[in-house]
Amino acid sequence: MKGVGGKPFYEREKAGKVRNRALDDVLLILNDDPVTSTWSDLKKQMLLKLASNLLPRINEHSGQDGEPVPLLVKFIDAPKDH
Repeated sequence: MKGVGGKPFYEREKAGKVRNRALDDVLLILNDDPVTSTWSDLKKQMLLKLASNLLPRINEHSGQDGEPVPLLVKFIDAPKDH
């Protein structure tokens, strides 16, 4: 079904690879890795600026294929007649 269930898997897989690469680069910058000494200041600044967008937000949860995660709520002290 077109338009249902989020992005196709290959797009999410590609986005995941880009996100992982960018996060690895951010870690290199934050750890003052010698590899980053050849990078331009602009590249470093851009990666650090994007870092907050690369990390998952607490309220962003989905299953592996983008489907909602099932949630079971159990009320311990709920009245038994409801």
